Parts: sequence; structure tokens; C-alpha cells
Amino acid sequence: MTNVTFIADAVARAAMPPDSKRPLFRPLPPALPYPTEALGALRNAAEAIQLRTQAPAAICAQAVLGAATLAVQAQHDVALPPGRRPLTEMFVTIAESGERKTSVDRIALAPVYRLEERWRQDREAAATSYANDKEAWQAARESAKRAHKGDRTAIRNALDAAGPEPKAPPQAMLLVADPTPEALVLHLRDSRPWAGVFTAEGGVLVGGAAFSDESRLRTGALFNTLWDGEPIRRTRVLTGTAFLPGRRCSAHVMMQRVVADRLLGDAELDGIGLLARTLIVAPESTAGTRIFRETPPECVEVLHAYSDRLQALLERPPVTAPDTTDVLDPPPLPLSPDARALWVKFYNSTEGDLAEGGALRSIRAFGAKLAEHAGRLAAVLAVYANPDAAEVDGEAMA
Repeated sequence: MTNVTFIADAVARAAMPPDSKRPLFRPLPPALPYPTEALGALRNAAEAIQLRTQAPAAICAQAVLGAATLAVQAQHDVALPPGRRPLTEMFVTIAESGERKTSVDRIALAPVYRLEERWRQDREAAATSYANDKEAWQAARESAKRAHKGDRTAIRNALDAAGPEPKAPPQAMLLVADPTPEALVLHLRDSRPWAGVFTAEGGVLVGGAAFSDESRLRTGALFNTLWDGEPIRRTRVLTGTAFLPGRRCSAHVMMQRVVADRLLGDAELDGIGLLARTLIVAPESTAGTRIFRETPPECVEVLHAYSDRLQALLERPPVTAPDTTDVLDPPPLPLSPDARALWVKFYNSTEGDLAEGGALRSIRAFGAKLAEHAGRLAAVLAVYANPDAAEVDGEAMA
């Protein structure tokens, strides 16, 4: 260090207030351009949303990937060489206020909102029937007890004849924005066996009860369990026991950098592997370049096609285990020979980069799951392109 540099540094330190702190991390380099050309059949939709909103391309890409993942996760798993994996993913998009995150999310999730509105109307229509059915069931049980008073066997037979308690119609929500871990478990138990944690205001989730000091590790562990496709096993004094196999839940959370710093800087969440299971983008801002322009008419046609495809996928009945309606058992899509060869090559490449001095050594936990992320995304792209796909082809894997 030269004398001039030393003196300049000393002057700068002296000018700092005594309680000021130096930043812990260096500024990040500019983000690389998002590879929209790798989105396959979703590329046109992402680019149409970008043309309409002029938001960063990465935000638009994450939004359509998240929506497509939500739509296909109850239809298929993927058969990777290590074994069967669910088509669930957790996406995080980091962008400041004013980057049009909400506008992008509104377009990408429009088919989901329409489906939820139809479910709401159906539920209202079923509510009266359910209430009457439950009252009739309760009355039948009381009548059985009175008719066979003192005869245990006769009472039991009569109660058996009354049948099981009617089940309430499921909630109309497919998306939940601010669940506690307990609330998410109850939603997956009492509503439908698949859901999505989606919000364009990540501060509501990260700053809420789900990631409070008391809950954040439970929330992180639950997301890990769902990403891995393992059954939920929970016992609570107030809410009882829940053993829930065959559940699927994906996520797309958009947040400002100050919120992301709180989430991504949490050493415990990193330590349990939550961040390794998360796909993150933090694009450069487009603010200042968004001169008003009319949306090209071609965008309307493209977004209609996207909406129709997503709605068709969402309306397909979920694939459940035999004799059940609430345990998902989606068939795993195998990899074509070309897709398998590409996946194995990528797996070996990333594995080598985990070694000392390798490109992924400093993010080893995430690097170790890169090939699995790739396999899941390839299957999502394959099913979106062809809902009746019998395998993941080489183009989707590439």
C-alpha cells in the first residue's frame, strides 16, 4: 500500500461516523441475461409478457415457469437416474418496487385465478348440500342410538349403516400467500392435495408468521419435505395427527432485495438446505428504459394460447393412488435416451465442479442439486409442450 493510499484510507475512516458499519459483502456484478431461448414452449409466453409489461425478462420467465410447474405437479413426476422425483420447484425473484412484478404475476397466473373463481362458485353451490347432508348424518346417528339403547352390537351396526361423516367441499384456493407451516399442512389435508405458495409481495411471507423466529425452521423444513416429495408427518395437541403422503406444493415468491437479504442471509435456512432447493433470479432493472409503446397485437394471440394451455393442464383431474381422492400418485415420466445422455453429462460436469477449486465449490449444496433441478424443469417443459407426453425428450432436457 502506498503512502498516498494509506493516507486516503485513513481520512476516509476518520470521516465515517463512529457507529457506522462497512458493508459485509461486495456489490454483486451485473446479472447475466436470462436465457429465454432455453424455455422451450414457454418462451413465447415469457417474451409476450415482457413486451406487454417491459419488466425484466427474468421476472417474466420465472412467472411462467412457476405457473407451469404449479399446473403439472399433480399430473406427473420425473424418473431421474437417482430415482423418482416430484415436479415441484421453489422460485424466488428479487426485484425492487416499481419493476412490475405484480403486473407480470397477474398475467402469468390469470388462468389460476379463473379456476379459483369457478371453484368458489362451485363451493357456494355445494355448501347448502353439505350442511344438509351433515345434519341428516348426525340425526341418523342419534336415531340409531335411541332405537337400540343398551344393545352395543345393534348400535354399532346402525352407526355403520349411517356411513362416514360427510366431507366438507374443498376450499376454493389453489394459491396461498402467507401460510404458517401448520396452516399449510391443514390446507393440504383438508382442501386439495396440491397447492402453490405464490405472492408478488414476498415481505408478507418472509416478514410474517411463517418466518418468525419461532417458525422459520419449521417452515423451511416443511418446504424441504414437500420439495423432496416425502410424506408430511405431524402430531400436535390441538390439531391432532396428520400423516399426509402424496402432497405437492410449489412456490414462487417475488421480493425486494431488503427482504431477500433477510431470507438468503439466514445461515440456518441455508444450513438445512432450503436455499439449495430454490431457484433465484435477481435481474438488472429496466426502469428508465420503459418508454411507452403499444403492445404488439401478436402478444394477445400468444398469451391466449398460453392461457388456454395452462387452463387445460389445471383442469385435468389429478392423478391419485387407487381408491383415494386425496393422495397424489402421478406417474413418473422417463427420460428418452437422448435426454438421459444429456442429463448424465450435466450431472458429471456439475459433480466435478464441486471439488476443491471447482466452479461450484463455494455453493456446494446448490451445485449438488443442479442436475435434479434440471431434470425437474425439463419434465415441466415437456409436459407443458405436450400434456400427453410419454417421456422427457432431448430438446426439453437441453
